[in-house]
Amino acid sequence: MDLSAGSTARSRAISALILGYFAVLVYATIANDPLAAAVAEVGFGVIAIAVGTMLYDGATNWRSAQTVAAVCLVAGGLLAFGSVLTGMAAIDLLSSVLVVLGLGSYIYAVWSAT
Repeated sequence: MDLSAGSTARSRAISALILGYFAVLVYATIANDPLAAAVAEVGFGVIAIAVGTMLYDGATNWRSAQTVAAVCLVAGGLLAFGSVLTGMAAIDLLSSVLVVLGLGSYIYAVWSAT
C-alpha cells in the first residue's frame, strides 16, 4: 500500500489550506463573526474533500482502510457544505463524525501497513 501524499505541490496546497482554515477559525472564534465561521466551515469541507481525493488516488484496493478513509472524508466534506447551506446542526455533526471516521481509518491504514 502506497501511503505517500502524492505530489509536493499538492501537499503544499493542502497544507496552505489547513493553515488558512485555522487562521479563519481563530478569527471567527475571537471576533464571533458568523460569516467567518461559515467560511471556515466551507474551508473544512474543501480540505476534507481534497485529502479524501488524494487518499483515493493513492489507494491500491477499493476494499482497503485507505479507501474507507477517502470516502468518509469526501462525504464529510460534502456534508460540511450542506451544513453551511441548511444551518442544520445534525448535518454538521454527521460531517464531523464522518471526518473523524476518515481520519481514524487513515491512521489504521498507516498503522497496519507498517
